[in-house]
This record gives sequence, structure tokens and C-alpha cells, in this order.
Amino acid sequence: MNDNGEKQDTSKSPIREFKKCPACGSEERFFESLSKELKDKGFARPEWNMCLDMKQGAVVDPQKEVVIPIGSEVPGYLFKTDICLNCGTIYAVVLQSVHVKKSVAPVQFVPNRAQRRQMGREIPHFNNPLLS
Repeated sequence: MNDNGEKQDTSKSPIREFKKCPACGSEERFFESLSKELKDKGFARPEWNMCLDMKQGAVVDPQKEVVIPIGSEVPGYLFKTDICLNCGTIYAVVLQSVHVKKSVAPVQFVPNRAQRRQMGREIPHFNNPLLS
């Protein structure tokens, strides 16, 4: 599920991976090397990789989004970036096209005025015997 509450299907989606830095041609990446270190120690899953940044979402005209029916599929994207250990260039390591299904966004709890006042009065005591 992405940030907009939409489900995405990553099976059968075109993916492009870049193994080398476009500036210097090095294959060594900063976050990828940190991920490998964690995997070697057994602190991370073999398929997991840390990256500098990952963005995902749907490609939708904001003014037309409200008229798109729930359950409809729209094109989406996912990309990851990392930093070259040789020259410091930040570049995309994964570009992926995905299909995103529109779904109902989860409802977020917003406290009413009385609840906000009550939360403001509650002072944490942190197990201080002088305040108990």
C-alpha cells in the first residue's frame, strides 16, 4: 500500500536496475554496503536492501482523482536512490512501473476538543517517587 492508501501490484511490472554509477562506473554503493554488513551479521533479511530514498505513488491528475472510481487501476511508480562510494554521486538504482488500485483511504482519529484538553492535562510522571 502506498502513501495515498492505494494498493499496488508489483508483479509483472517493468523494472529497470542500474548496477553502475553513471558518473564513474563504480559498482560500490553506500547504503547497499551497509545493508550487506547487516545481512552478513544476520540482522537483515537476504532480500532486503537499504537505500538513500524510496518514493512510490500513483500518476494521477489531482483535479481528476476524485472522479476515478474505487477499484480502478492507474499507472504508478517506485524508485530507489543510493550514493556512489567512489565519487559521491546520488543516482537511481531502481526504477519500476507499477499498477495502483484506488482504494478507500484509512480514517485517521482526530480527538475532539474535550479529548485534546484531557490529553493536555496528563503529565507523565516517569516513575518519579516524589510525584507519586
